[in-house]
Amino acid sequence: MNIVWSDDAIESVDYTADYIEEHFGTERCIAFYDEVQTEADSLLDFPQKGPIDEDLKGGKYEYRSLGIGKLSRLIYRIDGEIIRILYLWNTRQNPITLKEMFQ
Repeated sequence: MNIVWSDDAIESVDYTADYIEEHFGTERCIAFYDEVQTEADSLLDFPQKGPIDEDLKGGKYEYRSLGIGKLSRLIYRIDGEIIRILYLWNTRQNPITLKEMFQ
């Protein structure tokens, strides 16, 4: 298994990290990055760890998500031997917007 990060995933993680650093400090930002990386790496051992994402059911792919902190979900899908990390979603946003992103 390999993990591949999309550009959107990298940008959304970086955007969230910048916000955390600005509002909560560098230590919390580093902890956030560590949590994202730890959760993503855990998929190598158990790709189905994240449940099928209810907001994205019925689409072209089977999307899964992992909780990151209290307000984010790491959206990913499994393509054979590749785990594609697609986006870090802020759960305070409208889920319809998330569905539109992945249609």
